[in-house]
Amino acid sequence: MLCGLLCAHACYSQISNAQITNDAFGDLFDDLSLQEAFDESIAQSKLLVLYVDSRSIPYADPVRSSASIESAGRDRLLRFWLKQHAIILHLGPEDQKLAEQIANAALYRCEKRKLNLEDGVQPHEQAQLAWYTPSMGIFLNGQLFSAVSVCRLSPCSNFGAPGAGKDNDFGTSMTWAVFELDFQFDRIRAKEPVWFGLHELRNPPLEAEAKTYFSEIEDAAANRFGDERTEYPDDVFSVINLARTQAELGDRFGSAATYTWLWERGAQRDPDFGPAIRKLVAADVQQLVHRWENFEERFNDMKYESAKRIGLETLDEFADWIRLAAVTGDPLAQLSELDYRINSDYFGSLMPRDERRVLLMIAETECEIMERLALPAEERDTLSRLILNYEHEKSDIAKPELRRLATDQAVLLHARMLEEGLESEARAVARQAIERLGTDVGPAIVAGALVAGHPRPWHQEYLSDVGSPSKIAEHLRWAIEQQGADSGELLEIRERE
Repeated sequence: MLCGLLCAHACYSQISNAQITNDAFGDLFDDLSLQEAFDESIAQSKLLVLYVDSRSIPYADPVRSSASIESAGRDRLLRFWLKQHAIILHLGPEDQKLAEQIANAALYRCEKRKLNLEDGVQPHEQAQLAWYTPSMGIFLNGQLFSAVSVCRLSPCSNFGAPGAGKDNDFGTSMTWAVFELDFQFDRIRAKEPVWFGLHELRNPPLEAEAKTYFSEIEDAAANRFGDERTEYPDDVFSVINLARTQAELGDRFGSAATYTWLWERGAQRDPDFGPAIRKLVAADVQQLVHRWENFEERFNDMKYESAKRIGLETLDEFADWIRLAAVTGDPLAQLSELDYRINSDYFGSLMPRDERRVLLMIAETECEIMERLALPAEERDTLSRLILNYEHEKSDIAKPELRRLATDQAVLLHARMLEEGLESEARAVARQAIERLGTDVGPAIVAGALVAGHPRPWHQEYLSDVGSPSKIAEHLRWAIEQQGADSGELLEIRERE
């Protein structure tokens, strides 16, 4: 299904591009005056990048300039690079003299490359051709170090000339900028080692911003459900039951708060319930998003906030964002993000291959929140494939995530089979997961059965080998006793009838 959606995504690429700009790297340009930018770049040991286009030089091509700005604004890798290493300003008409100096410096670099122009183009027209596309001036300690332009990288002989056909597209894409900026940065590292040392000292690698916990927020969409107000701080299963009871009673603001806490804190508080929360509780949320507007608002807000961290996030955080996009009914966001990560010229090529594989597996296994049980044999084949991928994985980055995906799938499949009355198949899935993923998967299997409402007496054997948490054992024992009481009452009613 994922492959089919990715093919269909080509029809929506321009729409989806707008969805990937909401991230941790902010706007493209800094809000400073030119003098402030020079001062800040020196004080912070950062480069100063001055952007030149039709706003800076009146006779530059406004159409191409506008398209380039849009492309640069969408390019998350470019904004990441600039936030880490530079201050960037968009020069205006008041700085035309400086802008022309940068454009001429960029033209000089293009001429050194011996750019071949079309027959009939006169030398005095070369400057005009250079201004068909934006240029960037790179300043080090207030002095122009270099100027860059796409014409240095363009393979076409008539680049930038009107009527150049498809080659004109090179002038509107800004993916070249990261390559050129990083190349100049390497030159600076070699030529100015003292400055580069100061730059690294004053600009350590970027860290993701502190995560916002919506369970701590009371707003128009949900009440607050803080840790100190939790009646069951160490009993996640009781919180799940509370959330479902609130939803059944029509308490849409209380249940939204409780489900928010489960989504954000439940797996952290009790990891054994993590798979059940990511698979079964997420299905609850998806149903309630379609039922109540406040659920839609709350989980959309969580999705948008999560998107701001995309690019600096862990694989688990990426998976969480995929699930939020799934429960809010936004598959286009998932596809556009995957397309950008895997296929974009620079972001995709710089991503480690093992991480790229894991992203695809995350999308394939996380996005089908509400899918019902298909043919049991096919479902078990899917689980076997995930387990096999985990067992043969060599990457330290990918292996833990593949184990989590396989565990989550085993818990979901076990619970689905119990719901369908496939007892022997459910036991076979549990045995397969425990034998190949480890005995610590046993409590997660039992937790999933409890959340699905299908505990069995034989689940006790999955807890005996791991010194299982007492809470799961207590809930299992109580659920089995309750099943026995319910069966006795049902038998008594039938006998009376």
